[in-house]
Amino acid sequence: MTVPVRPIAEHEWDAAAAILTATNPNDPLTGEELRRQMREQQDWGYGWAVLVAHDATDVVGVALHYQNPGAFHPDRYTLDLAVAPAAQGRGVGAALWTALDAALRARNAESARILAREDHPVAPGFLARRGFSGDKRYFMSALHVPGFDPAPYAALEDRLHARGVRFRSLAQLRAAGTPDLTRRLHALMSDVRQDVPRAEPATPLSFEVFEDAILGDPGLLPDAYLVAEVDGQWVGQTSLFRSDASPDLLTGLTGVTRDWRGQGIATGLKLAAIRAARALDATTIRTDNASDNAPMLAINDRLGFVRDPASVSHVIQFR
Repeated sequence: MTVPVRPIAEHEWDAAAAILTATNPNDPLTGEELRRQMREQQDWGYGWAVLVAHDATDVVGVALHYQNPGAFHPDRYTLDLAVAPAAQGRGVGAALWTALDAALRARNAESARILAREDHPVAPGFLARRGFSGDKRYFMSALHVPGFDPAPYAALEDRLHARGVRFRSLAQLRAAGTPDLTRRLHALMSDVRQDVPRAEPATPLSFEVFEDAILGDPGLLPDAYLVAEVDGQWVGQTSLFRSDASPDLLTGLTGVTRDWRGQGIATGLKLAAIRAARALDATTIRTDNASDNAPMLAINDRLGFVRDPASVSHVIQFR
């Protein structure tokens, strides 16, 4: 069967996002959120494309490529590919990959990466047959917020407080009229993200991207974007986001500056985020970490986050 594939039309963003969310509910998004992400790629001067597959009347699959501003290389891309559950087994994925492969080669791509759950019944084999190889592994973990007991961490929080560590939210920092707030937040994130394990080398996150993609994200929760402060110095951060496609809260970057690691600040930030989630009546917090990020995985495990089966980053080389 021939499956028609073409660039997404303006009225198809919701259908494309629904398929992506159905196949990966841990990373939910709406049509407007997907459209906004691609519009940002265009504004930043990055390459992107969203392709959709059709049956007689409906969108039945979606494939996209874009460039990662936090691990940027002009010839390397991040991919996603999803087929509506009811349309699987009909050659839709193969047709989408053929079109996506052609689009990447037309851009003279060097390589591209895509994530797939290692326990998925189809994806690992589908990718292997097309020349992908798996390397980096990641864990998505979830915490049931109402069941969390903070009592075992009271002594840690007392020690942090005695050392002068305070946790302040973005909402509080804005209300206080913190001078040069956006640039200080950008500098903090730029510092703590340097050592985060990732499949591709980290590159500096520009001020424009930080403003647009982090502070400008409509899903950012100002009461749950938290900064750890000691004597006026910012030494760590974490953040929570929410998509209109799901009630779950999604964790952004949690990190601590090098001189302050190993002193419980990351755990303190996580505890403050859980309190913020409770205040927002959230049921679930989700976070993802590379399998070799042992310190953060250990913190999450102790707090009661439950891991899903690993997702594997699969890479294909074009040249």
